[in-house]
Amino acid sequence: MDLTFRIIWFEDVDEWYNTTSRRVSRYIKNKNFKVDIMRIKKASDFDLTEYQLQNYDLLIIDYELEKIYEKDGVKNIYGTEIIHIIRNGNFLNDILFYSSHGFDVINQVMKQEGLQGVFIADRNNGEFLEKVQLLVDKAIRRAENLINIRGIVMDTTSGFDNKIRDLISIIWPILGDKEAEIANNIKKKILKENIKTAEKLDKKYPNIDANNIDELLSERDFSAIRQARLLSWCIESNEMIKKKFQEILKEYLNLNNGEEKAKFFELYKNDIVLYRNALAHVKNTPSIDSKMIIGEVDGKAVQFDQQLCDELRKKLLSYENILDEMYTFIEDNF
Repeated sequence: MDLTFRIIWFEDVDEWYNTTSRRVSRYIKNKNFKVDIMRIKKASDFDLTEYQLQNYDLLIIDYELEKIYEKDGVKNIYGTEIIHIIRNGNFLNDILFYSSHGFDVINQVMKQEGLQGVFIADRNNGEFLEKVQLLVDKAIRRAENLINIRGIVMDTTSGFDNKIRDLISIIWPILGDKEAEIANNIKKKILKENIKTAEKLDKKYPNIDANNIDELLSERDFSAIRQARLLSWCIESNEMIKKKFQEILKEYLNLNNGEEKAKFFELYKNDIVLYRNALAHVKNTPSIDSKMIIGEVDGKAVQFDQQLCDELRKKLLSYENILDEMYTFIEDNF
């Protein structure tokens, strides 16, 4: 599992699906995940080879899927056929099997078909949503381990690194008379932080401008934290971009009055980078009260638990939206 909770849902009744799927999506989003539901209306069109089932967290399957009218009569396709196909494809995650015929009928069908590891629910009462929520919570708990959350943070922030570079690249041509000032700051305040790196890059980039900024951003030694600092300068250099950035911060970070003046670099470092660094270097050793301490942020020990996982997902989703909206705004207005 990454930041997206993925579901394949076999259901052919539009009205019921639209209403119910919105409620399911809302529940998952409140857990700080994105939602991706692949709805399949016609089971006869389902081809197992087209799906990488290991990428899905939950399958939801209606018992009565569709009727096919053939020359010799009507053929019913039932959800049990789909379940057998999927289990034969070695899908190990949870399946919820439901029907409007009621719990007793669907339970009997499951026993007759010999279905293993399948949860069942009555479609026509609150039991269905309760079961979905229980299975969502179960999948999330299964994913909330140190290895998985470390992978989520590393993968997502690697994507952030690319977004930050892209933002710098599209802002740079509109810096105007601020270009020389920012280029000078790069050399004095960034490249000089590490003497060996600085000497190499300083010789390679005697001048920094629109012609070589992308090449500099691609340098391995021009680290993600340095790129975040540079993006912060670029944002501050343009009043229109700066104003929009403050609006986006208020929307996604819910900052209190006064805090919206904070610069991107400080926010991103404290919310993302410090936790990424802590997770990257944590060792699997016992800690306080037999709970994992992954490092320190602002001098305080950070304990790895469900609350931290939830907070990290929320922050990652917020910064993904911030970076994407900033890029769209600049692309549309400059």
